[in-house]
Amino acid sequence: MTSLKFLRSAAWAAALVFAGSSALAQDQQPPPKKPITPTTMKTFSGWDVRCYPVQTPAPCDMWEAIAFKKGGQLAVSVSIVYVPSRDQHLLQFVVPLGIDLAQGAKLLTDSYTSEAWHFHHCDRIGCYVIVAEGNPVVDALKGHDAMKVHVVQFHGKPVDLNVPLKGFDEAHASMVELAKQKASDKQPAAAPADANP
Repeated sequence: MTSLKFLRSAAWAAALVFAGSSALAQDQQPPPKKPITPTTMKTFSGWDVRCYPVQTPAPCDMWEAIAFKKGGQLAVSVSIVYVPSRDQHLLQFVVPLGIDLAQGAKLLTDSYTSEAWHFHHCDRIGCYVIVAEGNPVVDALKGHDAMKVHVVQFHGKPVDLNVPLKGFDEAHASMVELAKQKASDKQPAAAPADANP
């Protein structure tokens, strides 16, 4: 598998659609949307840290995507955001179509195995797992060289999708710092103290 960077716009657009799109009447066509361009972009080996000019509790994410060598299709994508106001991480995994949805997905390292997570939805990009309580998972990934996202294909064959973690710790530290900075920049200024007692 090779690093896959050309799916950035599609994956981010899918996340935005998932996060807050409003339903339109069937006969209405929404105007085409331009992809949101990050205002900050840093790369740590295969992990990208991106911050966006949007009003959100989690303005930054860290992201890695891996493609199958044969055909270049998405093998696995991992996106992590940090919400400073809650000191909480949220994770999203995208895996290929053609998997047994009932089996869910697990994350593995040499010393950690997650519970089996249920799939949230599938679209033309792949099938999505969303982990709302991500702090223990992020802590379990720190200091490791690689992780695997374990899924089962629809005909019963188990597959481990490999994700390198080189640069993960540095990308995580950068994302958390940037998210805190952007969150503090959006805090309203304190009202000046009344000079007259």
